[in-house]
Amino acid sequence: MSLRMPAEHGAWGLLAVPFFSAAAVAGVHSAEQLVPLVLVGVAILSLFLLRGSLESAASWRAAFEPAHLALAAAGAATSLALIFLYDRYLLLVLAASAAVLYLPQRALVQQHEESKSLDAGEKIRRLEKRNLAAELVGVAVLSHAAPAAWIAVRGELDRTGSELWALNLLFFLGGVLYVKYRVRGLHAHRAFASLRERVAFAWPVFLYHVALAAFLAAWVLVESRPVLLIVAFVPGILRACQLAVQLGQRFPIRRLGWSEVIHAVVFAALLVLAFRTAG
Repeated sequence: MSLRMPAEHGAWGLLAVPFFSAAAVAGVHSAEQLVPLVLVGVAILSLFLLRGSLESAASWRAAFEPAHLALAAAGAATSLALIFLYDRYLLLVLAASAAVLYLPQRALVQQHEESKSLDAGEKIRRLEKRNLAAELVGVAVLSHAAPAAWIAVRGELDRTGSELWALNLLFFLGGVLYVKYRVRGLHAHRAFASLRERVAFAWPVFLYHVALAAFLAAWVLVESRPVLLIVAFVPGILRACQLAVQLGQRFPIRRLGWSEVIHAVVFAALLVLAFRTAG
């Protein structure tokens, strides 16, 4: 049986952008850095595909399919090589952290699938494959690709690697909030006649991005970080502000997906540029 691709919206971007942005800032200058980076990339990709395919199959018997066994073997082999050949023991802590987050995410997904509530707000949410809480925890899980890449290259997780991890997490949390409420506004099948109605409906998006902008400004000022870090978030913050006009309007879902890809690429490029020019 063929593999089943992960169901999360933009999951590939959520995985790739943190990984490659961290690798680009960490810098690969020798085979001793490149090989562990490739190994951790294979391990992450194998486990990502395995998890997504098994979740879609929704049957424990699927774990014994040849494709799934091959992915498990690839993930195990590369992980063992990283630990025993390259001494990247810190990746074990990172894997445990991702696993701890994954368990409540699965519980939230299961709870969402079993929910039978039919109140007006819940009807909108029942149209979603995953509830908002599960999506946000999923972002936290996938963001582990950033410190994994950093540890693979540098052998440790220092302040810069931690900052890259946090900034990727903050960016994608905002993206998930925006997409969720853009889609929920469409599913509401109602006209939002005033700005007040739109803010009342999508207040988590606006509140999050206001808090994010304040945090970034304070952080850059207090810690003397490059202003370009704020610039990296500007397109995403402006995108969120557009909900004050867009909410309830019909849109092609494919266009929204590509728009998020473009935002993620721009963010990654500016983030890498900010760290590389600052260092």
